[in-house]
Amino acid sequence: MRPPRVYRRTVKKLTRMRAGVGAAQGRTLYFTFPGGTRTGRCRVTFLDPENVPEFDGDEAWFEVEQVEGRPWAFWRAVRRVDGPPDA
Repeated sequence: MRPPRVYRRTVKKLTRMRAGVGAAQGRTLYFTFPGGTRTGRCRVTFLDPENVPEFDGDEAWFEVEQVEGRPWAFWRAVRRVDGPPDA
């Protein structure tokens, strides 16, 4: 089986979204970064927690890539990186 095709690669700051609020915060539901789909209905892109390496805190910069998937392409975080100097 061949590896999935990579459509795009970029650096984005991922934000962790958790279940619960305050002291009741629990497991990570998903990660987001600004910039939605072409339809313009959503202002963020979502990443499944299984496609992001573990890290401490609620935000971190990652190299992300959009890869071929079935039935649609999806984003995954490849590795943690330093953010851009102007961020």
